[in-house]
Amino acid sequence: MIADCDVEIRTEIRVDTRISSMEIIRYDMRKLPFIAREHSSCYCGLFKISCGNVHGFAEFELPIGSHPSDLVKWASVFRVLKGMELSQATQFIQQHQELWGNERKLFLHEAVSNLLLNLEQGSTSDVMLNREEIRAFLMQYALTYYSF
Repeated sequence: MIADCDVEIRTEIRVDTRISSMEIIRYDMRKLPFIAREHSSCYCGLFKISCGNVHGFAEFELPIGSHPSDLVKWASVFRVLKGMELSQATQFIQQHQELWGNERKLFLHEAVSNLLLNLEQGSTSDVMLNREEIRAFLMQYALTYYSF
């Protein structure tokens, strides 16, 4: 006889779940293919957070009036996350959401969630992207780049 109860089975993650690196890239929106003209003046970019060879991504688009004048200074508050376990990082983000502001909190939360999903899905070729290919593509369109 099998007991009738709700049981959540979670697959063990077999990779290091410490944040090993983060990168933020601001695009030159005028050079990106297939971008509508009205978005060409936006302050947009991509944030990448990694645990070893598994990455999480989140794009950001900041309103014209709220974009930072210095992306490196704006993103440097995330340096403290490097080396943290993902569970610690998630708590840290929650604790600092008011201080960091809504835009930073939202895209950082999205990137961490994407990373967790990719870690849970396992080491598939879709998740394990070639670092050189990622960097080459992003640098082709980068205006500002910061790695930490």
